[in-house]
Amino acid sequence: MKKAAFSLGLYLLIFIHLGGSSVCAQLQTELGRSLLEKEPEKPETEPAELILDAHFSNTFNNHIELGLSVDPYTSSLAGEDDPQLTGLINRIGVNLGGDLPVVDKLRFKLQYTPQVENYTGAEGKLDEFDAFSNILLTELSFQPTTSLLEVLVREIESLTGLSFQPMTRLPPVVASYQLQRLVRTSKVYNNMAQQFGFRFGRVLEYNFRIHRFDDDSRREDFLLVGSDTHKMTSRLQFGIFKQMLGKLEYTVEHGSYQTNLNNLILGITGLEENERRKDLRHIGAAKLIQVATERLLFQEEINLFFNRSNVDFFNFASTEVAANSFYRFETGRWLRLRLSRLWVTFEGRQILEELGLVTEDTPNRQDTQIGAKVQLNWQFNQHLTLNADYQITQNRTNETDPLLDFLNYTHTIATLTLRGEY
Repeated sequence: MKKAAFSLGLYLLIFIHLGGSSVCAQLQTELGRSLLEKEPEKPETEPAELILDAHFSNTFNNHIELGLSVDPYTSSLAGEDDPQLTGLINRIGVNLGGDLPVVDKLRFKLQYTPQVENYTGAEGKLDEFDAFSNILLTELSFQPTTSLLEVLVREIESLTGLSFQPMTRLPPVVASYQLQRLVRTSKVYNNMAQQFGFRFGRVLEYNFRIHRFDDDSRREDFLLVGSDTHKMTSRLQFGIFKQMLGKLEYTVEHGSYQTNLNNLILGITGLEENERRKDLRHIGAAKLIQVATERLLFQEEINLFFNRSNVDFFNFASTEVAANSFYRFETGRWLRLRLSRLWVTFEGRQILEELGLVTEDTPNRQDTQIGAKVQLNWQFNQHLTLNADYQITQNRTNETDPLLDFLNYTHTIATLTLRGEY
């Protein structure tokens, strides 16, 4: 019975992950570096720059989703009684890069980041997820001249009688290409992702991503399905009085998935054989930043995520509210705290009644998450930095089936990272 329950949990969590992982990834990285930092303006005559840094991290994770959303026929985790898997993840990698001037106002950036991942779980579990990844990033950036803009501004001033502050430079125009190759001990998880991008400063950004697994056969794991994704993001930033800053962001994303799905997944989702799942996602964020003192900042944010699919099973919507505080001890030494609450409604997944029936009054599945995250960055000197990150998330669902009790979990992640820059 336990094995059957765990297998059911595997399949259901696969679907949860496909619907909810994009939400979590987007929400967890939303704060990112943008709270205090803005993209630095480089002088036009800046010389070539070479980058070399290395990092080592150790992560404790008591709810490894990668260990749950697996092919039960190839993984050593099949048949486990406890779906909440605890493990350690050690990562070591280097970052090699160069930022080189080509001609006036045109620069070329090249970055290569290889990394080794080692998973350790109880009784030797999770070993099949040990991995080696390669990330290659190239960017070509052009710094437009402001002469044309100055002409337009002068014309507007002459027509309106208004006076505008002159701009010293326009945002750069950047074209990028990124290639990521991930190779795991279990070859079934080997995959490659390519991304083509274009951005205009931080105002407008477009990315096209192609993700493919080496094994394109019909597998039990829904995660082993490739996809093509188009993503367009626009951002707006504005000042409010002297001590407040507002930020608005809107993203529209279209994803199309491959068709190598097995009959079980086709039956649960309602997809026809060889029919592609296609999603249209709308992602919005609004942030308000207050500068309390020279060292202390506060930020409130609202994040919205709507997924609309050609298959009702994948329709969901989420709303998150969060409060952040950031305290800077001195340059390179800071502390960040984030508290959040997230509501997710899976509009195409009804809660089954005792007889397994769905009626007009059957409620949709709804999850609620409460999260907290603390991050400490401590720079010892210009070459060595320590980062400590601790986050805890509590998920509660309105599902009442005992087989789905694993959806009521508490997820803890603690990471220590040591980074050296040369």
